[in-house]
This record gives sequence, structure tokens and C-alpha cells, in this order.
Amino acid sequence: MKLDVRDGFHLTSIYLTDKTAYLKHLNDRSISDAIPVIPYPYTEATADWWIQRRLEFLRETGREISFALRNSEGYLIGSFGIDDLKVGRVHRAEIGYWLAKAYRGQGLATDALRIFVQYAFDNLEVTRLTAHVLDFNTASAKVLERNIFKLEGCLRQHTRTRNGIFNTLAYGLLKGE
Repeated sequence: MKLDVRDGFHLTSIYLTDKTAYLKHLNDRSISDAIPVIPYPYTEATADWWIQRRLEFLRETGREISFALRNSEGYLIGSFGIDDLKVGRVHRAEIGYWLAKAYRGQGLATDALRIFVQYAFDNLEVTRLTAHVLDFNTASAKVLERNIFKLEGCLRQHTRTRNGIFNTLAYGLLKGE
């Protein structure tokens, strides 16, 4: 499956050959600082585990829920998706995304998220998408807001990272908004 984003950028499934890109990009501390579930340093074993998990999920369910964002050469530069959604069993899902530093500030995350959101509502049987953002990650909050996600609240001192405890902003979007 290939979802065109713009100017040769596209979303696809994750491939075994993406390991090098994961190791390069996810060893950028700015990503793991903003997404505490991504370990730092990001190891080969972690990359292998993640790629296998994604491939197994796709094989077992026949539905893609986690996409690689690729540049025009097909190189992984980011990720947009939902982790382990039980399609058809739940009506809501939490999205997550990251983008390699060299591609930030160009509206690419906004455009890729827009494509992913449309895909999720059209193909994954969800009526509500949510996202959580650490309060210092204003760029990510703007990506959500540009995709008409609504700020639904602030979970005070909710998320512990290696850098401290932070407020977490809760966003939501309903199908049809």
C-alpha cells in the first residue's frame, strides 16, 4: 500500500530494510525526549523488535495501522500510525508520529498526518482519534491543530521522562469534524 502525501513523499508499510533508517533517526534525542516510549539509545535489537512487530501485525490482521513516511527515494524519514489497534473491536485509537530533524518545519508532518487521519477514518473502523503531546512540544501540538484536532485538556504532571515530569496535552478528533 502506498499513500501519496505530496511532492514524492508517501506513506507505506514498514520494511525489513528500514532498520538503518530507524537507527539513524531514533538515535536523535529530540525524538525520544518528546516521545518517552521510544528508548534512547535506540538499539539494533529494538529496531529488529519493532519491525518484526509491525510485520507480524500486518500479516495477522491484513490491515496497516503504522506507516513509514518516505522521501522520493523511498528512504524512511518518519512514522505515522496507531499501535496495535483491534480493528472493528474499538471505536477509538491513539495516534503517534515522528519526523526526522532534516524534514521538520516544512509542513510535511501536517500533510502526512492529514493523509493518515483520512485513511484511519476510512479504513480502520474508528470514529475518534486521540493524541497526547508533552506540553513543551509546541511543534507537534501545531501539527494536530492544523489537522483540526481539538485540545480537550491538560493532564498535569502526567508523563515522566528521563528529563522530568511534564504536563501532557490531550487532543481529540471525531470522524466528520
